[in-house]
Amino acid sequence: MSLPILKERYEILGQLAKKAGRRTLLAKDLNTSELVVVKLLTFNHEFEWEQLKLFEREAKTLRNLSYSAIPSYIDFFEITLRNKKALAFVQTYIEAPSLEEHIQKRGFFSEVEVKQLAKSILEILIYLHRQNPPVIHRDIKPSNILLTNRSGNNIGDIFLVDFGSVQTLASSESGILTVVGTYGYMAPEQFGGRAVAASDLYGLGASLIHLLTSKSPGDLPQKEGRIQFEKVANCSREFSQWLKQMVEPSQSKRFKSAAAALIKIDNLSCITLPEYSQPSANKVSINKSVEVIEIVTPCYKDNKKSIISFLTAGCAAVFYSFYSIPLLSTLEVIFHSIILNYGLIHVYSLAAFFILPCFLFLYVKIWEKILVYMLFIPFGKHQLQIDKKKIYFAYKLFDLEYRYRRPMPRQAIIKLDNSKDKIPEVIIWLGTYKYSFGKGFLNSTQAAWLSRELSNWLGIKTTS
Repeated sequence: MSLPILKERYEILGQLAKKAGRRTLLAKDLNTSELVVVKLLTFNHEFEWEQLKLFEREAKTLRNLSYSAIPSYIDFFEITLRNKKALAFVQTYIEAPSLEEHIQKRGFFSEVEVKQLAKSILEILIYLHRQNPPVIHRDIKPSNILLTNRSGNNIGDIFLVDFGSVQTLASSESGILTVVGTYGYMAPEQFGGRAVAASDLYGLGASLIHLLTSKSPGDLPQKEGRIQFEKVANCSREFSQWLKQMVEPSQSKRFKSAAAALIKIDNLSCITLPEYSQPSANKVSINKSVEVIEIVTPCYKDNKKSIISFLTAGCAAVFYSFYSIPLLSTLEVIFHSIILNYGLIHVYSLAAFFILPCFLFLYVKIWEKILVYMLFIPFGKHQLQIDKKKIYFAYKLFDLEYRYRRPMPRQAIIKLDNSKDKIPEVIIWLGTYKYSFGKGFLNSTQAAWLSRELSNWLGIKTTS
């Protein structure tokens, strides 16, 4: 394709997209040396008057908007191409892959990521819907949402693009009905040619479901007009309920506004993913937010080991209690001997500064270990907790927590392993220290799930 420099300013570099009668081009603004997007509407045999109305409305809408997460209006003019008239609309170019491209590369997003994405897009919608008159995008879908600068636990920068289907409530009240949108992401009322602010919420909800399941909402089963995504979406029950309200077929049952949806999602303080296991006592769960991830697993797969641990620790407690009394008596004899030979002042000094503190420390430590093996290990759970700075290892029993080793710096994590041997497990390598969890009570699917969630949160690739 060869095109001249438009308006002696925009040097065409290539074509980004093409529809009937419309082309989207990448160009260089010779005045600023920046890349821009040029949209062309050609008056040829494919031209329809409805396209002209939408084209002019897009340009007019973006001209009146100013928001960092949407393209900015630059220029609008008429040109002649090959003896045919055309309209050109120029806007800023955002160099970032779409969510659709991200899905094609990595499959699906975790719940934490989807929640961050939802908040960012809701903030854009709040801005659009608060315009006078309110601006309705009408075509929110993964291909119209761009994502860039993603790193670690930060989802990155979000942009909402392609305002070619935009509508204002003032124009919708004119009595002219236009069906615009994409199947699977369109709210039911859009099929009747009417769109309201809640229609964008439906499109957003459907897009988030696509991110969680890696399946287009149009390919998922429906019941009474409701998208049945729960069985294939790896998300918590409370987030699932939030999504259900976003994609309610009845407009009146959806959130009243983007602001209301944002308030609700902000109240979902933490994310609890589904718990896996056959016996109810042997559950594995992940609680995570942007700041911290917590993995809780049972200490033992079955009750036999718990009983053995309890009985062994109980015997140790009885044995230690029986022999600690003579030990105290022996220490008393030693103190009396020192008193007879060196005098009181020496024994008090020796006991105060060395003998008694050491003995008490050992006494407490031994009983601490006995209690751990009697209570925490047989009846409690393992807890691995990672925040932005530290890694914590602990046993949990109800509201009690016992940290059995010192916290380690998060930077110590060098590798994640997902064992595919006969006994599935997930391994975190902390330098030369190997921390394994899940061995003996996870199947391969559950181990892969845990490994994937940990990998996504940490931003570290899992090896097998």
